[in-house]
Amino acid sequence: MSYHTDSDRLDAHARQAWALSELLIDHFGGQEEHNVMSDEIMSGLMENISEHLKKIQEINAGQEVQS
Repeated sequence: MSYHTDSDRLDAHARQAWALSELLIDHFGGQEEHNVMSDEIMSGLMENISEHLKKIQEINAGQEVQS
């Protein structure tokens, strides 16, 4: 995916991290009946969030981000 500006890149990564965190909250937010995700799926989602947050930090620091 190509971005025109750092702001576009920040926005894209922030939106992805937000969407993934909302998914985790909705399905693991302490409501027993909604806790249907396996540990592997939750772990994968958290790793993905972490990757997006790392890219946001790199952009903010002015570093080159590898996609």
